[in-house]
Amino acid sequence: MSSRILPMYEPRLHTYNVYAALFSIIAKDESYLPWFYSNFISIGINTCDDTLYFTDHFTFFEYGEGLTSCPWLEVYKPPHKTIYSQYSFNIKDAVTSYLNQNKYIWLYLDQFYIPQSAYYQKMHKEHSVLVYGYDDAASVFYIADNLDNGKFITTEISCRQLIKAWESDICEHFRRLFRVLNSKQGEYTLSTAHLRDQIEGYLSSKPMNQGIYWDQIPVDGPHAYVQNIQYWIFGHEVYSYIQRLIKQVKVMNGPKVLDVRIPHLLWEHKKCMIERIHYLNLGMHDLVSEYEKVVNHSLTIRNLTIKYNITKNDRILDEIDTRISEVVHTEDIVLRKLAELL
Repeated sequence: MSSRILPMYEPRLHTYNVYAALFSIIAKDESYLPWFYSNFISIGINTCDDTLYFTDHFTFFEYGEGLTSCPWLEVYKPPHKTIYSQYSFNIKDAVTSYLNQNKYIWLYLDQFYIPQSAYYQKMHKEHSVLVYGYDDAASVFYIADNLDNGKFITTEISCRQLIKAWESDICEHFRRLFRVLNSKQGEYTLSTAHLRDQIEGYLSSKPMNQGIYWDQIPVDGPHAYVQNIQYWIFGHEVYSYIQRLIKQVKVMNGPKVLDVRIPHLLWEHKKCMIERIHYLNLGMHDLVSEYEKVVNHSLTIRNLTIKYNITKNDRILDEIDTRISEVVHTEDIVLRKLAELL
C-alpha cells in the first residue's frame, strides 16, 4: 500500500477554482509576486453566458497545447489518443502514476458522485477539480474544488467515486482537458511600463485579443464561444454591462437570481489592486486611502448581492447600481494617478 499527498498552499484568489488551484501549487513563497502583480489587472465578461473573468483566466493551464503564462508552472497535455484509449477506463493508475512523480492532475468529474457537492446524487454536472494526493490503504483521493457553497476547499473522495465520476458520460467531451501540472522555480521581472499599459488598457476597455489563449488553435465543442472576441466586453465597460444585467433582473418575471461570482470577482480584483499599490511602495501618495473606498464598496456590493438573492427586495438592486457607479468613478481617478506615478 502506498500514498502521496502533494503540498497545497494558501491561494490568493478563490472566485474560480482555476485561480485557487494555480496558487495552491505555486505559492510556496513570495517569489512569484512580481508576476502576480504584473497580471490580474483587467477583467472581461463573456456575453454568451454572462461570466466575468480576469483576462488572464484562459492562459494558465486548462486551454491550449500545454502552454502557460505562469513561469512557476509546467503543464503537460497528454495526447487525446492517450486520454481516450488509456485513461478512459484506467484513471486510477494514470492519476497515481503522475502523483508519484510529484505532479498534480487537473480533470473533469461528474459532481453527481462527489459527496461534498451540492449536486451529489441529485444532478449530473461536470466540473474541473485538482487532484493532489491519494492513499491506497484508505482507498481515497484528495481533491480541491469550489465545493463549499462556492468556497475552494480540499477534501477526499473514495477511489470508486473518482472512477465513476470520471467515467460518467457527461464528462466524455471534457476528458480532453486532462492536464498534468508541476511547480517549478520561475523568474519574472516586474516592468512598470507594462503595468502602466495594463492599467491604462483596463481603464480604456482595451480588448485583450492577443496572448496564449487568443493565439492558440480554436477551441472546439461546448467551449468554442469563449474564444470568439465578438462575445467579449473588457475593462471598465464591464461595469455598464453588469448594470444592464441588474436592470434585466429587476423587470424579469419568474425566479430572480444574481450571479454572486460577478461581485465576488470584482471584490477580489480590487483587493489585488490595493495589494499591488502596497507592493509598489506607492501608499504614501494617498492612493491607498482613496482606493480602500473602492474595495469597501465592492465588498458591500458582494454582500448586497447575497442579501438580494435571499430577500428579492428590488431596492437592493438600486443600491447595487449606485455603488457600482461610485466604484467606477473613484477607481478611474485613483488608477489614473497610479499610472502617472509608474
